[in-house]
Amino acid sequence: VSHASVLNWARAIASIPGSVPPRDRNLIAVDETELKVNGRIVYVWAAIDVDTRELLAIEATWGRSALHALFFLRKVLGRCTNKPTFVVDRGPWYGWAFRSLGLSYYHETFGMRSRIERFFRTLKRRTRVFANNVNARRLHLHALNVILSIFQYYYNWLRYHKGIGGIPALSSVGGGLI
Repeated sequence: VSHASVLNWARAIASIPGSVPPRDRNLIAVDETELKVNGRIVYVWAAIDVDTRELLAIEATWGRSALHALFFLRKVLGRCTNKPTFVVDRGPWYGWAFRSLGLSYYHETFGMRSRIERFFRTLKRRTRVFANNVNARRLHLHALNVILSIFQYYYNWLRYHKGIGGIPALSSVGGGLI
């Protein structure tokens, strides 16, 4: 497959509205991980609805700070009609961001937070394959975020999840798993 074909497919998929609709949520797992793009560290932030396993938001940034956490959490709240509880690791950048937004959260190493760790394992496995086949020398942060939004669409609307026996966006119709 040529690079031009992949670019055309990415543009076509990116124009499809793939975000999950806002609704009441109980518990959201939030975390960030490091990815290497052409030898440079990029931080990828992600949030997963623990109940439905929908990927609510994903974003790449050059830094990892309380301000980055605040902006990302605002994006996550756009997928909620309420103020859910959040589960995070012990990243020092989360406390101020949650307090500023008036959100409740708690720290957990395993348990419900393992959903987000499992997602990052899937993301890294997929991006490792992608990076080996695409010239990443000219990949900018905006382009990476477009790729991540396409991955979000794939993860929520196309990928079958063995753990829930279905596709997250389709399995959670009506607020509960089918």
